[in-house]
Amino acid sequence: MKRNSVYAVIMAGGGGTRFWPWSRKKRPKQVLPILSDRSMIWETVERIRPFVPPEKIYIVTARSQVAALRREIPQIPEENLLAEPVGRNTAPCLCLAAIQIHRQDPRGVMVVLSADHFIGNHRGFLQTLRAAVDFAREQDYLVTLGVVPTGPETGYGYIEKGRLLAETRGLSVLLAKSFREKPSLPKAKAYLRTGKYLWNSGMFVWRTDVFWEAVRRYLPALYAKMRGLAKTLGTPRGKKALEAAYTCCPAISVDYGILEKARNVALIEAQFPWNDVGSWAALGKICTPDKNGNALIFCRQTKQGRGLLLDSSGCLVRSEGKLIALIGMKDTIVVEAGNALLVCPRDRSQEVRQVLEELKVRGWNEYL
Repeated sequence: MKRNSVYAVIMAGGGGTRFWPWSRKKRPKQVLPILSDRSMIWETVERIRPFVPPEKIYIVTARSQVAALRREIPQIPEENLLAEPVGRNTAPCLCLAAIQIHRQDPRGVMVVLSADHFIGNHRGFLQTLRAAVDFAREQDYLVTLGVVPTGPETGYGYIEKGRLLAETRGLSVLLAKSFREKPSLPKAKAYLRTGKYLWNSGMFVWRTDVFWEAVRRYLPALYAKMRGLAKTLGTPRGKKALEAAYTCCPAISVDYGILEKARNVALIEAQFPWNDVGSWAALGKICTPDKNGNALIFCRQTKQGRGLLLDSSGCLVRSEGKLIALIGMKDTIVVEAGNALLVCPRDRSQEVRQVLEELKVRGWNEYL
């Protein structure tokens, strides 16, 4: 096998809680046809396939989701679906994938993607990734992709642009000067005024040896646990060893645990429209609205559902079969799915997960 090859790692373990009631425990967001007639995980795999073959694509997910993902993406080898015993955020998740890749290719290049992103220009997406891979293959940097902000978004992290490091494939590679957590609205507006900040897309490119060195330096406890798994995964003791390691692993994101601390983080501006599709409000920005800013989403499987919006604007309606009629509503989300109906202001769509927490408290598990 050619060394210094390119591998893709797709993070697909999230529960999609902010897409309730369409997304449920047994039907997470990544297996839903949210943006087209195909599931989001299928779209993510097909988007990267022109660059990375299926045998070099790894999916990291929860054990409870493996069967559903296997049905959605049969083009991926079964052994490339890596099941976490429990969710511990993105740092342990990427360590698990890095173990598999490092065994085959100690200097292999990891392209890290999420299973639930909207990418508006596939050609620009591949152009950006190829530039990032070229740089990461030769340089000891952790590369992140930044997106030009289209507005003062408070739901995204921001990356401050630093000095020029290189030019590759016609794109500038910059030093990532600093990372900023999800800001208040005034701060987000201030970031945009400077022109020095990009949205943090959560997509990364790096060599496995560079990544492991960063984990060793900034997350030594995680490094010790995960590197110890390299000898046991794939053996009869592998499953128990994985469970033991995850029991002790800190739940920490790669952004907070490594990227915000490291000095060798590079930044490339994404050459494509992007949205993390993290909430119903975010989906409303992607769908084509009518003249009043309303977006209607109907069940693609049954081809059913209708919306009648009178004297209403800025609303998002998702129907699974029933007629949903609104009168005089503004910036409202109405979602019908299965045995539940969600109604909330558009600017509070990030709070949908609170509904699930209350359902758990009340023991209403049939709605989860």
